[in-house]
Amino acid sequence: MAKYCTKCGKKLDGKPCDCENQTQTVTTTSNFDFNHLLDVVKGMFTKPVDTLNNFIGDHNLSYGLVLLGVNALIIALFCCLGMKEIFTFVSGSMSAFLIQSSMEFPYAEVFFKSLVFVILGYAILAGLFYLIADKLFKGPSSYQKMITLFGATSVILSATLLGSIVLMYVSTQLMFVWLCCGLLLQSVYTIQGLKMAINIDENKLGYVYAVVYAILLIVTIFILPKIMG
Repeated sequence: MAKYCTKCGKKLDGKPCDCENQTQTVTTTSNFDFNHLLDVVKGMFTKPVDTLNNFIGDHNLSYGLVLLGVNALIIALFCCLGMKEIFTFVSGSMSAFLIQSSMEFPYAEVFFKSLVFVILGYAILAGLFYLIADKLFKGPSSYQKMITLFGATSVILSATLLGSIVLMYVSTQLMFVWLCCGLLLQSVYTIQGLKMAINIDENKLGYVYAVVYAILLIVTIFILPKIMG
């Protein structure tokens, strides 16, 4: 008659169950490890696919939140420092007005509003991907996995924005080229990471991505203007 572990229910093959050792390992590695965080950052530039494969998971939720928090701060800083330069590049007719009003520019307000907007944006984006993948396309996943996915890929965006902050004072055109390349790279890694975060037919991944961003566009174009207006 087959014997089973009385603690975890695993079938025993004549040897003691190792569930207690596994539990101890999880407990030991559950504490926040700054070196692990640095390895993830480094890995996203050296071995991004392997890093995503190892990082995406519920157990790395705290690291994902930290990476998203750092990214939100960098985005807010970019918006705060670059809003005037970007708007001037897009609409040169208003450059004189912007220069005249630069001393009155609400840097603190822009920074904190951008920070809140980015944090809420990531929370909503992760929720949308989870709901669409899990409920609509029946691909088992979790909200925590989505957070870790966006946390890992935000490393690329953070590096891109830091470079853009430097380039905005050198060449606006070069900054936009750098920014577009970084966003494209992040998008590629996000799609790659979705394969690991969602247990779904790869043929449907594109539709998950399309549906989520279609919802975001609809909200941005049709709903937000009415709420803010």
